[in-house]
Amino acid sequence: MGESRGLKAGVIGTGSLGNHHARIYASSQDVDEVFLQDSDGAKAEETAKQWGALVCGSTSELLGKCDVVSICTPATVHHPIALEAFAEGVHVLVEKPLAASSAEGREMVDAAAKAGLVLQVGHIERFNGAFEAAAGLVRNPMFIECHRLGTFTPRGTDVSVVVDLMIHDIDIVLSLLKGDRIVELRASGAGVLTGSPDIVNARLEFEGGCVANLTASRVSRDPLRKMRFFEENLYVTADLRARSVEAFGKATDVSVEELASDPMAFIRPIGAVVDDGEPLMKEIYSFIEAAQGMHEPVVTGEQALNALEIAEMILEQLRKDRPGG
Repeated sequence: MGESRGLKAGVIGTGSLGNHHARIYASSQDVDEVFLQDSDGAKAEETAKQWGALVCGSTSELLGKCDVVSICTPATVHHPIALEAFAEGVHVLVEKPLAASSAEGREMVDAAAKAGLVLQVGHIERFNGAFEAAAGLVRNPMFIECHRLGTFTPRGTDVSVVVDLMIHDIDIVLSLLKGDRIVELRASGAGVLTGSPDIVNARLEFEGGCVANLTASRVSRDPLRKMRFFEENLYVTADLRARSVEAFGKATDVSVEELASDPMAFIRPIGAVVDDGEPLMKEIYSFIEAAQGMHEPVVTGEQALNALEIAEMILEQLRKDRPGG
């Protein structure tokens, strides 16, 4: 694990994502030991052997040994595990969504604040180099368009596609608009393969004039994660899967003669440097730094709660629009 500096890290839930959390904690020079717990003991043992970690028989046992913990379980049990962690004095990185409901999320945020502990939420796209590059260019977006399409998998079907996938883009939009208030919300969607919405479009209008058009699907043939930002004299598109960015601005001092020969001469490309670092590693290392008091979490519990509240507003709008809703 590299030179020891004493932190003990835990991972609760050793599925695909939890496995990667264990790997990254094991790679950190700030982490001394890694502890794992899963309801499937064999899975936990397999992950532990892979990364040189230790297995605990219960959540309580693990939390009693750790300074920081990643909660990589289904959202339906984020709330009780996080509250137990805070009671034990453990800093928490919880995978998105923050909780199964905003009411549970509020209790988690309040418990972390009362205990003086870090609550960071795994909205991983904030650490995607393409988003970071785009966010460095966008200043006052007036229209944002997001498409997040995925193929169907059983993972995440305990919640709707709004809370499973669209919530990433809700969080991104809120982070860019910095507290701007929603004044109108429209939504449409359908459940295709599950009992909750599997494909949803939402249109959010903000007091400052920006409109965000968000589409999320978990029943598409081809995966897609793209965002487009439009503001005066600027267009930015970010491909979050490919981690690439294209940006164009309005050129100045273009002569009539140039425009006559090339009508696109008034458009100039803008360079964007994209950090190709692994987003999850950046996220977990940032969490470790926040737990050490080096900075505030990049995605706080309060910010994730705001995104969850808007996700619930979208779901409520969908319910109202159903026949008999």
